[in-house]
Amino acid sequence: MENASKALIIAGGVLISIIVISAFVLGMGAVADFQESRSNAEVEQQTLEFNNLYESYNRKNIRGNDIISLMNRVVDYNARKTADGYTEMQVSFTISDDIRKKLTFDNTNRLIIEPTGVYTEENIDDIVGAPTSITGDSSGGKIRNLENKYGQKYCNQLASEISNIQDIADEGMSTSEIDDYFATNYKFPKKVSQYGGINQVLKDAKLYYEYVQFKRTYFNCTGTEYDNDTGRLIRMEFVCTGIGV
Repeated sequence: MENASKALIIAGGVLISIIVISAFVLGMGAVADFQESRSNAEVEQQTLEFNNLYESYNRKNIRGNDIISLMNRVVDYNARKTADGYTEMQVSFTISDDIRKKLTFDNTNRLIIEPTGVYTEENIDDIVGAPTSITGDSSGGKIRNLENKYGQKYCNQLASEISNIQDIADEGMSTSEIDDYFATNYKFPKKVSQYGGINQVLKDAKLYYEYVQFKRTYFNCTGTEYDNDTGRLIRMEFVCTGIGV
Protein backbone atom coordinates (compact mmCIF):
# COMPACT_ATOMS: atom_id res chain seq x y z
CA MET A 1 0.00 0.00 0.00
CA GLU A 2 2.85 2.27 0.88
CA ASN A 3 4.56 1.52 -2.47
CA ALA A 4 1.32 2.29 -4.29
CA SER A 5 1.09 5.68 -2.54
CA LYS A 6 4.67 6.52 -3.46
CA ALA A 7 3.95 5.53 -7.06
CA LEU A 8 0.94 7.85 -7.15
CA ILE A 9 2.96 10.69 -5.67
CA ILE A 10 5.72 10.17 -8.25
CA ALA A 11 3.18 9.96 -11.08
CA GLY A 12 1.50 13.12 -9.83
CA GLY A 13 4.84 14.92 -9.72
CA VAL A 14 5.65 13.82 -13.25
CA LEU A 15 2.24 14.97 -14.44
CA ILE A 16 2.64 18.33 -12.77
CA SER A 17 6.11 18.70 -14.32
CA ILE A 18 4.68 17.89 -17.74
CA ILE A 19 1.91 20.44 -17.25
CA VAL A 20 4.40 23.11 -16.11
CA ILE A 21 6.78 22.41 -19.01
CA SER A 22 3.90 22.40 -21.49
CA ALA A 23 2.62 25.70 -20.13
CA PHE A 24 6.14 27.16 -20.34
CA VAL A 25 6.57 25.98 -23.93
CA LEU A 26 3.17 27.38 -24.88
CA GLY A 27 4.00 30.64 -23.16
CA MET A 28 7.33 30.95 -24.94
CA GLY A 29 5.60 30.19 -28.24
CA ALA A 30 3.05 32.91 -27.57
CA VAL A 31 5.83 35.39 -26.76
CA ALA A 32 7.71 34.43 -29.92
CA ASP A 33 4.52 34.81 -32.00
CA PHE A 34 3.87 38.21 -30.43
CA GLN A 35 7.42 39.40 -31.11
CA GLU A 36 7.26 38.15 -34.69
CA SER A 37 3.89 39.80 -35.19
CA ARG A 38 5.20 43.08 -33.79
CA SER A 39 8.33 42.86 -35.96
CA ASN A 40 6.22 42.18 -39.06
CA ALA A 41 3.97 45.11 -38.21
CA GLU A 42 7.00 47.41 -37.88
CA VAL A 43 8.36 46.24 -41.24
CA GLU A 44 4.98 46.76 -42.89
CA GLN A 45 4.75 50.25 -41.39
CA GLN A 46 8.24 51.11 -42.63
CA THR A 47 7.35 49.81 -46.10
CA LEU A 48 4.13 51.84 -46.11
CA GLU A 49 5.95 55.00 -45.08
CA PHE A 50 8.65 54.41 -47.70
CA ASN A 51 6.14 53.80 -50.50
CA ASN A 52 4.04 56.80 -49.50
CA LEU A 53 7.14 58.98 -49.79
CA TYR A 54 7.59 58.03 -53.43
CA GLU A 55 3.95 57.44 -54.36
CA SER A 56 3.49 61.21 -54.19
CA TYR A 57 5.35 61.30 -57.52
CA ASN A 58 3.12 58.60 -59.04
CA ARG A 59 0.81 60.94 -60.92
CA LYS A 60 0.48 63.17 -63.95
CA ASN A 61 1.79 66.69 -64.46
CA ILE A 62 4.70 66.74 -62.05
CA ARG A 63 7.37 69.31 -62.80
CA GLY A 64 10.96 68.91 -63.90
CA ASN A 65 12.17 70.25 -60.56
CA ASP A 66 10.23 67.39 -58.90
CA ILE A 67 12.03 64.92 -61.17
CA ILE A 68 15.36 66.38 -60.08
CA SER A 69 14.36 66.10 -56.41
CA LEU A 70 13.20 62.50 -56.93
CA MET A 71 16.44 61.53 -58.67
CA ASN A 72 18.54 63.03 -55.89
CA ARG A 73 16.42 61.25 -53.28
CA VAL A 74 16.85 57.92 -55.05
CA VAL A 75 20.61 58.37 -55.38
CA ASP A 76 20.82 59.07 -51.64
CA TYR A 77 18.58 56.08 -50.81
CA ASN A 78 20.60 53.70 -52.97
CA ALA A 79 23.83 54.85 -51.35
CA ARG A 80 22.49 54.30 -47.82
CA LYS A 81 19.99 51.44 -47.94
CA THR A 82 21.34 48.89 -50.41
CA ALA A 83 24.03 48.14 -47.84
CA ASP A 84 21.18 46.96 -45.60
CA GLY A 85 20.08 44.42 -48.21
CA TYR A 86 17.34 46.41 -49.94
CA THR A 87 17.03 46.36 -53.72
CA GLU A 88 18.28 49.49 -55.47
CA MET A 89 15.55 51.83 -56.60
CA GLN A 90 15.51 53.03 -60.20
CA VAL A 91 13.89 56.11 -61.68
CA SER A 92 13.99 57.11 -65.34
CA PHE A 93 12.43 59.68 -67.60
CA THR A 94 12.15 60.02 -71.35
CA ILE A 95 12.16 63.34 -73.19
CA SER A 96 11.64 63.64 -76.95
CA ASP A 97 13.98 65.59 -79.23
CA ASP A 98 11.36 68.21 -80.10
CA ILE A 99 10.69 69.02 -76.44
CA ARG A 100 14.41 68.89 -75.66
CA LYS A 101 15.11 71.57 -78.29
CA LYS A 102 12.39 73.81 -76.87
CA LEU A 103 14.35 73.98 -73.63
CA THR A 104 17.12 75.94 -75.31
CA PHE A 105 17.65 79.61 -76.11
CA ASP A 106 19.35 79.04 -79.46
CA ASN A 107 18.25 75.51 -80.41
CA THR A 108 21.46 73.97 -79.01
CA ASN A 109 21.22 71.74 -75.95
CA ARG A 110 24.00 72.14 -73.41
CA LEU A 111 22.44 70.36 -70.44
CA ILE A 112 19.84 67.79 -71.53
CA ILE A 113 22.10 66.14 -74.10
CA GLU A 114 21.58 62.38 -73.71
CA PRO A 115 21.15 61.26 -77.36
CA THR A 116 18.74 58.44 -76.48
CA GLY A 117 16.49 60.85 -74.63
CA VAL A 118 16.37 58.45 -71.66
CA TYR A 119 17.75 59.53 -68.28
CA THR A 120 18.09 57.51 -65.08
CA GLU A 121 19.04 58.44 -61.54
CA GLU A 122 22.64 57.76 -62.59
CA ASN A 123 22.43 60.76 -64.97
CA ILE A 124 21.54 63.30 -62.31
CA ASP A 125 24.99 64.87 -62.55
CA ASP A 126 24.36 65.38 -66.26
CA ILE A 127 21.47 67.62 -65.28
CA VAL A 128 22.60 69.31 -62.09
CA GLY A 129 26.31 68.65 -62.27
CA ALA A 130 29.03 67.78 -59.83
CA PRO A 131 31.00 70.50 -58.02
CA THR A 132 34.14 71.96 -59.60
CA SER A 133 36.28 70.06 -57.10
CA ILE A 134 35.08 66.83 -58.74
CA THR A 135 34.89 67.81 -62.40
CA GLY A 136 37.94 70.08 -62.48
CA ASP A 137 35.91 72.38 -64.76
CA SER A 138 36.93 75.92 -63.86
CA SER A 139 34.78 77.56 -66.54
CA GLY A 140 31.44 76.81 -64.94
CA GLY A 141 29.41 74.51 -67.15
CA LYS A 142 27.39 72.52 -64.63
CA ILE A 143 24.51 73.96 -62.65
CA ARG A 144 26.08 73.59 -59.22
CA ASN A 145 29.23 75.24 -60.51
CA LEU A 146 27.24 78.14 -61.94
CA GLU A 147 25.34 78.68 -58.71
CA ASN A 148 28.64 78.66 -56.82
CA LYS A 149 30.11 81.05 -59.35
CA TYR A 150 27.32 83.65 -59.48
CA GLY A 151 24.91 82.78 -56.68
CA GLN A 152 21.45 81.40 -57.41
CA LYS A 153 19.82 84.84 -57.45
CA TYR A 154 22.10 86.06 -60.23
CA CYS A 155 21.86 82.77 -62.14
CA ASN A 156 18.11 83.29 -62.33
CA GLN A 157 18.77 86.84 -63.48
CA LEU A 158 21.07 85.56 -66.22
CA ALA A 159 18.32 83.27 -67.48
CA SER A 160 15.64 85.96 -67.44
CA GLU A 161 17.86 88.54 -69.15
CA ILE A 162 19.41 86.21 -71.70
CA SER A 163 18.07 88.06 -74.78
CA ASN A 164 19.55 91.32 -73.56
CA ILE A 165 22.85 89.65 -72.71
CA GLN A 166 22.97 88.25 -76.24
CA ASP A 167 22.42 91.76 -77.64
CA ILE A 168 25.20 93.17 -75.46
CA ALA A 169 27.58 90.46 -76.64
CA ASP A 170 26.68 91.24 -80.28
CA GLU A 171 27.10 95.02 -79.96
CA GLY A 172 30.86 94.92 -79.49
CA MET A 173 30.95 97.08 -76.38
CA SER A 174 34.27 97.52 -74.60
CA THR A 175 35.06 95.55 -71.46
CA SER A 176 34.71 98.65 -69.26
CA GLU A 177 31.40 99.58 -70.88
CA ILE A 178 30.04 96.08 -70.29
CA ASP A 179 31.26 96.11 -66.69
CA ASP A 180 29.58 99.48 -66.11
CA TYR A 181 26.35 98.35 -67.76
CA PHE A 182 26.05 95.21 -65.63
CA ALA A 183 27.00 97.10 -62.46
CA THR A 184 24.29 99.70 -63.13
CA ASN A 185 21.48 97.51 -64.47
CA TYR A 186 22.01 94.07 -62.89
CA LYS A 187 23.89 94.88 -59.68
CA PHE A 188 26.17 91.86 -60.12
CA PRO A 189 28.53 91.38 -57.15
CA LYS A 190 31.53 91.22 -59.53
CA LYS A 191 32.51 92.75 -62.84
CA VAL A 192 31.68 90.80 -66.00
CA SER A 193 35.39 90.63 -66.74
CA GLN A 194 35.88 88.80 -63.44
CA TYR A 195 33.39 86.15 -64.58
CA GLY A 196 35.39 85.47 -67.72
CA GLY A 197 34.01 88.16 -70.02
CA ILE A 198 30.70 88.69 -71.77
CA ASN A 199 30.99 85.60 -73.98
CA GLN A 200 31.51 83.35 -70.97
CA VAL A 201 28.62 85.02 -69.16
CA LEU A 202 26.44 84.46 -72.24
CA LYS A 203 27.48 80.81 -72.37
CA ASP A 204 26.62 80.40 -68.69
CA ALA A 205 23.32 82.20 -69.19
CA LYS A 206 22.33 79.83 -72.00
CA LEU A 207 23.10 76.82 -69.83
CA TYR A 208 21.13 78.11 -66.86
CA TYR A 209 18.26 79.15 -69.13
CA GLU A 210 17.96 75.53 -70.26
CA TYR A 211 17.97 74.40 -66.64
CA VAL A 212 15.18 76.84 -65.75
CA GLN A 213 13.16 75.64 -68.73
CA PHE A 214 13.68 72.01 -67.75
CA LYS A 215 12.35 72.68 -64.26
CA ARG A 216 9.17 74.01 -65.90
CA THR A 217 8.53 70.88 -67.97
CA TYR A 218 5.69 68.48 -67.17
CA PHE A 219 6.01 64.72 -66.69
CA ASN A 220 3.56 61.84 -66.36
CA CYS A 221 4.42 58.72 -64.36
CA THR A 222 3.95 55.82 -66.75
CA GLY A 223 5.14 52.78 -64.79
CA THR A 224 6.00 51.44 -61.35
CA GLU A 225 7.36 48.18 -59.95
CA TYR A 226 7.43 46.73 -56.43
CA ASP A 227 9.83 44.23 -54.87
CA ASN A 228 8.09 40.85 -54.56
CA ASP A 229 9.79 40.09 -51.24
CA THR A 230 9.74 43.41 -49.41
CA GLY A 231 6.79 45.13 -51.09
CA ARG A 232 8.91 48.26 -51.55
CA LEU A 233 8.67 50.44 -54.63
CA ILE A 234 11.80 49.81 -56.71
CA ARG A 235 11.14 51.41 -60.12
CA MET A 236 9.40 54.49 -61.50
CA GLU A 237 9.22 55.66 -65.12
CA PHE A 238 8.20 59.06 -66.45
CA VAL A 239 7.58 60.66 -69.84
CA CYS A 240 7.97 64.39 -70.52
CA THR A 241 4.79 65.86 -72.01
CA GLY A 242 5.87 69.46 -72.60
CA ILE A 243 6.90 72.76 -71.10
CA GLY A 244 4.62 74.68 -68.75
CA VAL A 245 4.52 78.29 -67.72
